[in-house]
Amino acid sequence: MFQFKKILVPLDGSEFAESALEPALAIAQAMAAEVVLFRVAQPIPRTRALAEMPDVYNDVVAATYREAEDYLQELHAQLPYDRISIQYKPASDTVADLILDYATDNGVDLIVMSSHGHSGLKRWVHGSVAEKVLSGAPCATLVIRGQ
Repeated sequence: MFQFKKILVPLDGSEFAESALEPALAIAQAMAAEVVLFRVAQPIPRTRALAEMPDVYNDVVAATYREAEDYLQELHAQLPYDRISIQYKPASDTVADLILDYATDNGVDLIVMSSHGHSGLKRWVHGSVAEKVLSGAPCATLVIRGQ
Protein backbone atom coordinates (compact mmCIF):
# COMPACT_ATOMS: atom_id res chain seq x y z
CA MET A 1 0.00 0.00 0.00
CA PHE A 2 1.33 3.42 -0.95
CA GLN A 3 1.94 5.83 1.91
CA PHE A 4 2.19 9.63 1.65
CA LYS A 5 4.82 10.92 4.06
CA LYS A 6 4.99 14.63 3.18
CA ILE A 7 2.07 16.69 1.85
CA LEU A 8 2.60 20.20 0.48
CA VAL A 9 -0.26 22.70 0.66
CA PRO A 10 0.49 25.91 -1.31
CA LEU A 11 -1.40 28.91 0.09
CA ASP A 12 -1.80 32.52 -1.01
CA GLY A 13 -3.86 33.90 1.87
CA SER A 14 -7.22 33.46 0.16
CA GLU A 15 -10.17 31.38 1.37
CA PHE A 16 -10.10 29.56 -1.97
CA ALA A 17 -6.55 28.37 -1.39
CA GLU A 18 -7.38 27.41 2.19
CA SER A 19 -10.14 25.10 0.92
CA ALA A 20 -7.34 22.59 0.22
CA LEU A 21 -6.53 22.33 3.94
CA GLU A 22 -9.38 20.08 5.02
CA PRO A 23 -8.73 17.31 2.47
CA ALA A 24 -4.96 17.60 2.97
CA LEU A 25 -5.34 17.20 6.75
CA ALA A 26 -7.72 14.26 6.32
CA ILE A 27 -5.19 12.45 4.13
CA ALA A 28 -2.35 13.39 6.48
CA GLN A 29 -4.18 12.08 9.54
CA ALA A 30 -5.04 8.80 7.81
CA MET A 31 -1.40 8.28 6.80
CA ALA A 32 0.40 10.01 9.69
CA ALA A 33 2.02 12.31 7.12
CA GLU A 34 3.73 15.65 7.64
CA VAL A 35 1.88 18.66 6.20
CA VAL A 36 3.89 21.61 4.91
CA LEU A 37 2.02 24.91 4.64
CA PHE A 38 3.79 26.81 1.85
CA ARG A 39 3.53 30.42 0.78
CA VAL A 40 5.40 32.46 -1.80
CA ALA A 41 6.09 35.95 -0.44
CA GLN A 42 5.66 38.38 -3.31
CA PRO A 43 6.97 41.87 -2.58
CA ILE A 44 5.96 44.78 -4.74
CA PRO A 45 8.11 45.29 -7.83
CA ARG A 46 10.99 47.72 -7.50
CA THR A 47 9.93 50.87 -9.32
CA ARG A 48 12.18 53.74 -10.30
CA ALA A 49 10.85 55.76 -7.37
CA LEU A 50 11.52 52.90 -4.93
CA ALA A 51 14.96 52.34 -6.42
CA GLU A 52 15.80 55.85 -5.27
CA MET A 53 14.71 54.90 -1.73
CA PRO A 54 16.38 51.53 -1.08
CA ASP A 55 15.70 51.61 2.66
CA VAL A 56 11.97 52.05 2.07
CA TYR A 57 11.94 49.26 -0.51
CA ASN A 58 13.88 46.93 1.80
CA ASP A 59 11.41 47.68 4.61
CA VAL A 60 8.49 46.83 2.30
CA VAL A 61 10.14 43.56 1.25
CA ALA A 62 10.87 42.63 4.89
CA ALA A 63 7.24 43.39 5.81
CA THR A 64 6.05 41.11 2.99
CA TYR A 65 8.14 38.24 4.34
CA ARG A 66 6.95 38.88 7.91
CA GLU A 67 3.34 38.89 6.69
CA ALA A 68 3.83 35.53 4.94
CA GLU A 69 5.39 33.98 8.03
CA ASP A 70 2.77 35.48 10.39
CA TYR A 71 -0.06 34.23 8.16
CA LEU A 72 1.33 30.69 8.12
CA GLN A 73 2.02 30.63 11.86
CA GLU A 74 -1.49 31.89 12.64
CA LEU A 75 -3.05 29.31 10.33
CA HIS A 76 -0.86 26.58 11.80
CA ALA A 77 -2.01 27.46 15.33
CA GLN A 78 -5.67 27.01 14.28
CA LEU A 79 -5.26 23.56 12.75
CA PRO A 80 -6.05 20.42 14.76
CA TYR A 81 -3.01 18.42 13.67
CA ASP A 82 0.46 18.15 15.18
CA ARG A 83 2.67 17.24 12.23
CA ILE A 84 2.61 20.60 10.44
CA SER A 85 5.53 22.75 9.39
CA ILE A 86 5.59 26.07 7.58
CA GLN A 87 7.74 27.33 4.73
CA TYR A 88 7.73 30.56 2.83
CA LYS A 89 9.98 31.54 -0.02
CA PRO A 90 10.83 34.91 -1.56
CA ALA A 91 9.38 35.31 -5.04
CA SER A 92 12.55 34.79 -7.06
CA ASP A 93 10.68 32.92 -9.79
CA THR A 94 7.07 32.22 -10.73
CA VAL A 95 4.82 30.88 -7.97
CA ALA A 96 4.32 27.57 -9.79
CA ASP A 97 8.07 27.11 -10.28
CA LEU A 98 8.74 27.74 -6.59
CA ILE A 99 6.08 25.20 -5.60
CA LEU A 100 7.55 22.63 -8.00
CA ASP A 101 11.11 23.33 -6.84
CA TYR A 102 10.14 22.93 -3.20
CA ALA A 103 8.32 19.67 -3.91
CA THR A 104 11.29 18.29 -5.85
CA ASP A 105 13.97 19.42 -3.39
CA ASN A 106 12.14 18.30 -0.23
CA GLY A 107 10.76 14.85 -1.01
CA VAL A 108 7.11 15.86 -1.21
CA ASP A 109 4.84 12.87 -1.99
CA LEU A 110 1.60 14.80 -2.56
CA ILE A 111 0.65 18.38 -3.41
CA VAL A 112 -2.88 19.40 -2.38
CA MET A 113 -4.01 22.78 -3.68
CA SER A 114 -7.05 24.75 -4.70
CA SER A 115 -7.78 25.31 -8.37
CA HIS A 116 -8.19 29.03 -7.69
CA GLY A 117 -6.59 31.51 -5.38
CA HIS A 118 -5.99 35.24 -5.52
CA SER A 119 -5.25 35.22 -9.23
CA GLY A 120 -8.64 36.39 -10.57
CA LEU A 121 -8.06 38.23 -13.85
CA LYS A 122 -4.31 37.69 -13.55
CA ARG A 123 -4.98 34.07 -14.50
CA TRP A 124 -5.69 35.14 -18.06
CA VAL A 125 -2.35 36.93 -18.26
CA HIS A 126 -0.09 34.58 -16.32
CA GLY A 127 -1.84 31.24 -16.66
CA SER A 128 -3.12 29.09 -13.85
CA VAL A 129 -0.69 28.17 -11.09
CA ALA A 130 -2.64 24.94 -10.53
CA GLU A 131 -2.34 24.00 -14.21
CA LYS A 132 1.40 24.63 -14.19
CA VAL A 133 1.86 22.60 -11.01
CA LEU A 134 -0.23 19.74 -12.41
CA SER A 135 1.81 19.60 -15.60
CA GLY A 136 5.19 19.73 -13.84
CA ALA A 137 4.70 18.05 -10.48
CA PRO A 138 7.27 15.41 -9.48
CA CYS A 139 4.65 13.71 -7.33
CA ALA A 140 0.93 13.04 -6.99
CA THR A 141 -1.19 16.19 -7.10
CA LEU A 142 -4.72 16.73 -5.86
CA VAL A 143 -6.45 19.90 -7.04
CA ILE A 144 -9.50 20.92 -5.05
CA ARG A 145 -12.05 22.80 -7.11
CA GLY A 146 -12.49 26.36 -5.85
CA GLN A 147 -16.02 27.10 -4.70
